[in-house]
Amino acid sequence: MTRFAEATPKDIPLLHTLGVKIFRQTYRQMLSEAQIEYMIEWMYSPTSLKKQMESNNTFYIVYYNETPCGYIGIEQQEETLFHLQRLYLDETMRGKNIGRLMMEKVFDHVRSTSNREATIELNVNRDNKTVEFYKKTGWHIIRSGDFHIGQGYYMTDHIMAIKIT
Repeated sequence: MTRFAEATPKDIPLLHTLGVKIFRQTYRQMLSEAQIEYMIEWMYSPTSLKKQMESNNTFYIVYYNETPCGYIGIEQQEETLFHLQRLYLDETMRGKNIGRLMMEKVFDHVRSTSNREATIELNVNRDNKTVEFYKKTGWHIIRSGDFHIGQGYYMTDHIMAIKIT
């Protein structure tokens, strides 16, 4: 059984733990260890997570049989523009249809937050095999780029988008 719980500030330690574990799993083949550590501090430190929660970001923790196994982060940038900042699932939980349920949760969140047609965008590493997952769930690539994130590191991403009605 999969369920989603909207995260509150008391969940920051759990988000941090999940973020560190799953980010490392996801990017260990794509990024250097130094860049992974830099990005974990930038995005998943308790201070960073707290700031994100305080500024138009909603997080959901994903539970499978009551075990936390993933997380979603959605930022509302404008009334009808959202950015899917995080959609990560522990690699041991893949293949159980949880990813599709997570995507439906994202769409439901956007529909309940914006009562008009809205666009969701996301960044995904060009070498990440989840590009195909996003395509299968209706997303399309709108542009690609190399985005400097500090200390000489870049995110080499596709920007993908989908319209939600």
